[in-house]
Amino acid sequence: MTGIASETLRKSPSVAIVRFIPSEPESGQKKQKKAIFFGLLYLIDETPPWHISLLLGFQHYLAMTGGTLTTPFILSIPMCFSNNTLVISEVMSTTFFACGIVTLLQSTFGVRLPIVQANDNSTASPIINNDDIWKPRMREIQGAIMVASLLEMFIGFTGLIGFLLRFIGPLTVAPTITLVGMALFPVAMEQSGQWGTPTVSAAGVIGMFAGVIASIIESIGDYYACARISGAPPPPRHAINRGIGMEGIGCLLTSSFGTGNGTTSYSENVGAIGITKVGSLRVVQYGAIVMIVVGVFGKVGAFFVCIPDPILGGVFMVLVGMITAVGISNVQFADMNSPRNLFIVGFSITFGMALPLYLQNHPNAIQTGAPEFDQIITVLLKTGMAVGGIVAIILDNTIPGTDEERGLLAWRKSASHDNGEKCRTASIKVYNLPFGLNRLSNYKFSKYLPFLPNLKDENEIITNQNVELDENTNTKL
Repeated sequence: MTGIASETLRKSPSVAIVRFIPSEPESGQKKQKKAIFFGLLYLIDETPPWHISLLLGFQHYLAMTGGTLTTPFILSIPMCFSNNTLVISEVMSTTFFACGIVTLLQSTFGVRLPIVQANDNSTASPIINNDDIWKPRMREIQGAIMVASLLEMFIGFTGLIGFLLRFIGPLTVAPTITLVGMALFPVAMEQSGQWGTPTVSAAGVIGMFAGVIASIIESIGDYYACARISGAPPPPRHAINRGIGMEGIGCLLTSSFGTGNGTTSYSENVGAIGITKVGSLRVVQYGAIVMIVVGVFGKVGAFFVCIPDPILGGVFMVLVGMITAVGISNVQFADMNSPRNLFIVGFSITFGMALPLYLQNHPNAIQTGAPEFDQIITVLLKTGMAVGGIVAIILDNTIPGTDEERGLLAWRKSASHDNGEKCRTASIKVYNLPFGLNRLSNYKFSKYLPFLPNLKDENEIITNQNVELDENTNTKL
């Protein structure tokens, strides 16, 4: 799209709501520098007028509502409050409020991408399937997620995820996310401290550890996709480390609020950026404020509880189908004509479904002589995404195969925006911390904190951008 065409588009009054642009004209110098990235009207570092930002933020809230409102219904069945509409509405309002706070923290201090934090279905999968029976179960889930979130914070803020990235490829991501969706099939077919002091058990924590690892794998892919579609450079390691660590803090906060669930990056809102053509970070921050305000008013949660079961069933089917399809779509980077890759994907998914089903039908299959250890192992092996993900990462890193065959080259190329297009992206500085916190990088101790920006990352991204903008070079980074 040329600069003239894009300017015409910006002045057109007949374009949909999502295409509103600033009324004040830009300087000629800024017009010359501006380039449309994927047809975006606003890049990540640009800010629409406040009223347009608020409207677009409300759209992000609506985009995350479909998946968010299903979680209380998913939890209500194993925790025995499916007939208690008051409890469901309370959980729903709490979820909106908590997701708003976590989204605001993530977009401001975390990975600093326009990415919404919403319910983490991977932490719902490990939940094992009279009025107050549900409260002890809710407290059990709270405690398990709170402890498991500490692992996610450790992996993120220590920079361990940067080391683990070399072992994670599309053949690992695909079975893991696919099994997250498949774990919710049965529910789809059927349709702080507000619950008391959280409790902790070893089995519950181990089960949530599996959910947290699956969430991390999914979020990394979302970060690269969001950066690509919002006109930002590929996220450097310090931003990814900070983002994963902030998701851990988010899980700790939401579980302490009593949502019965963790939070993770939401793929649906990444897709919404492609539809609205607005990649502005400020818009998502407005959306976070909308979530917080909506969560305060219990009538909103009560309204969603009144949705008829057939409609909820349809939403469940769409949600589960989308999660499964997103997982399967990761194999596009690998050579699926290769018998090696076909075996890894097929065996990982099949084994991730078969072993949990076997243990469900044979609950006493594992007998080590230590009941507590038996329970821990049983919970872990009954979590399909953990089984499939572990099998996939072992097979992918032990069976010989080239990087091209494994899909690593195509995956890295996609993540680096190297698609042959000449277009401007935002500065790498969009990943810097706000409010002067970036000055911490000037101190010597900052090199021991892998979540702080550093000059090496900036030079690496600038080099990538220069190579990308040079249409005559064949250099591969």
